[in-house]
Amino acid sequence: PITREDAEAVRRFGDNILAVATQGTSRTKITYKNQTLNSVQIQGVSREYIYFSTFNAERGRAISPTEVDRDRLVTILGYDTADQLFGGVDPIDKQIRIGGLPFRVVGVSEKKGSIFGQSQDEFAIIPIGVFRKLFGSRMSLQILVKPRSPEVVQAAMDDATVALRIERRLRPNEPDNFGMFSSESLLNLYHTATSGIFAVLIGVVALSLVVGGIV
Repeated sequence: PITREDAEAVRRFGDNILAVATQGTSRTKITYKNQTLNSVQIQGVSREYIYFSTFNAERGRAISPTEVDRDRLVTILGYDTADQLFGGVDPIDKQIRIGGLPFRVVGVSEKKGSIFGQSQDEFAIIPIGVFRKLFGSRMSLQILVKPRSPEVVQAAMDDATVALRIERRLRPNEPDNFGMFSSESLLNLYHTATSGIFAVLIGVVALSLVVGGIV
């Protein structure tokens, strides 16, 4: 499991790293008055989350670092989550319940759309301290690392690897007991998947043309 101590180790190590944030992910029920959404993704974030472009607030505002530090019951909703809960009603400053606790909505993220039919807008962001109280402090986390510039991505990944190996007291002959990936690797995976689908579609179209020609 990835811990907050691992994140602190990465934060202390290397000049190539600009920001280090921790994130936890789980699912639970969200309610507003008589409207209920089951199994919504809940993202717990540390104060450094504001340095990462994947988190934003198109309406309202972001959760402040002070609110994260003080475990305030505030949340940013994904576009679809806000739309399904509130419809045409402005959700800002409304109170909802996440896992039974009352949260004040301070922002709504911009619409991201869907990938392979899976919505990327059904979530709620909360301070990580509150997240750990809801779902337990032993849950494994993710560490988000932002390099100082695109040119030092690999160096930052190397720094993070060394920091984690030292923190976990791994011997030189022992393999890493953690995984790491970059945004580039995710893009490569996406392009590989979509190119495969594209090739299948071309085959289907070509078969249709052949059949049409025979008929």
